[in-house]
Amino acid sequence: MKRILTALIPAMLLTFTAFAADNVKDMFTQGSVRGDIRFLDFTRDFEGSTSTRGDMAVGGLLYYKTAPLKGISFGTAFGTVNDVDSNDHHTVYGTLQKDDNGDHQSFSRMQEYYIQGEYFDTVVKYGAQEIRTPFMEVHDLRMLPRTYKGLSVINNSVDNLTLSAYYITDSMGWSDDHFISLSEAVANEPGGASTIDDEKAMIILGASYNVPVEAVKTNVQGWYYTMDDVYNQTFFKVALSKDFNGFTLYAKPSVLWQKSQGDELNGDLDTHQYGISGGIKTLGFDVTAFYAKTGDDGIVAPWGDEKAIIQQILAAGRAEEKAKALKVGYDFGKLGVKGLSAYVFYADYDVPSSTGQDMSEMDYSVQYAFSGALDGFGVRARYADIKVDGGEDYNDTRYYVTYKFAFGNK
Repeated sequence: MKRILTALIPAMLLTFTAFAADNVKDMFTQGSVRGDIRFLDFTRDFEGSTSTRGDMAVGGLLYYKTAPLKGISFGTAFGTVNDVDSNDHHTVYGTLQKDDNGDHQSFSRMQEYYIQGEYFDTVVKYGAQEIRTPFMEVHDLRMLPRTYKGLSVINNSVDNLTLSAYYITDSMGWSDDHFISLSEAVANEPGGASTIDDEKAMIILGASYNVPVEAVKTNVQGWYYTMDDVYNQTFFKVALSKDFNGFTLYAKPSVLWQKSQGDELNGDLDTHQYGISGGIKTLGFDVTAFYAKTGDDGIVAPWGDEKAIIQQILAAGRAEEKAKALKVGYDFGKLGVKGLSAYVFYADYDVPSSTGQDMSEMDYSVQYAFSGALDGFGVRARYADIKVDGGEDYNDTRYYVTYKFAFGNK
């Protein structure tokens, strides 16, 4: 792996301006590079007997994509996570791996490697790739985002309409160094089978449409997911916004249905989630209220999700759960401090006593994006205070220092 990187990186760090290649040589020399360097310090402290979790790491991602030659291009990405003096008395948080002794362990992996074709406003990509759909996505919360293996097809032939189709067979989580089948990922979920011999693929079909009306900015999207002998899922979401003189009103209703099928390898499942969020933006403030109600079973979401309420730690989705939340954000650019923003986010999650424990979470976040000579740098601090009714309370603290860069063709 080191020899491969030593050979590739010098060629990747050249800048070019052409948008398409005339031959194979130009295809590789006129490519583009982008990267994301990250320093993360994550700690989770429990008030009871549970051991503190903590990772301190530096790493990130380096992406390279060739220029297209007759519509064909290749892409690759390398990710690495490296321990930076993590406290050996803390258990692994989940950004780093743990070795056989349970200690923090660095790791590296190939994040992407794919071939892509672009014809007739359609992009077809095959191989290891990051994908973004409501319930299978990169879920970029830690050092390395999730990534997947399979086929994706995205079409934009019709104005304002994006059609998507995916056939996904494997996935890698935040701290994996190799792909596992989606079947294995499902087996690892609560309620899942201990083993699934047959490898099952996920088929995803989606459509997103920006309604061409001026009165209210409207986006409508619908998604269907199906995995043989596991479950199928339908998701609809509408995003509405209206600008007035000095403020903006917005709302995002959504509905999800999820049901097991075939041999029910993840167990019997028949549930739904209705949710809505809405709010107002004005004078630098962004105030949003949320509500979510989940059906008789909990939502199964092994690969990132777009549940109606998602916080730093908790998210709506347990069986028979009712959740409500309020988020207040502020952009300090309105006071002349460009790049500085912050928010406070409180949510309350209620379930019947026969199902689980009521919980609540209060989040605090502040971040700053540099500009000028330090453009690309960003810093962020997050703190979450989680209360568990009749259980063990805990808090979660996260610090980020990031630097993003890109050059060459877009």
